[in-house]
Amino acid sequence: MCEGVMGLAEFEERTERRLNDHGDRIRALEIKDATQNAKIDSLCEKLEELSKSIGDLMEFMRSILWKTIGGMGGLLALFMGFFFWYVQSLK
Repeated sequence: MCEGVMGLAEFEERTERRLNDHGDRIRALEIKDATQNAKIDSLCEKLEELSKSIGDLMEFMRSILWKTIGGMGGLLALFMGFFFWYVQSLK
């Protein structure tokens, strides 16, 4: 009977160690998961900032492009007017 009790106590002790080991592993996984979630959140914030910056840059480039086209159109009209005036004044 004593051997049966000893075997049962040893089984319970091994089971307790296994459960504690599994608990430690689960705890480590939870900590790792929390740090990965924090990193993902940080990356998402950085992507949002980058996306906004790119959008602002594109808007700026569009406004510069239209201003340049408008300015060049005005200069072209001015030079064409001058050219026609000059050609007509040669006669």
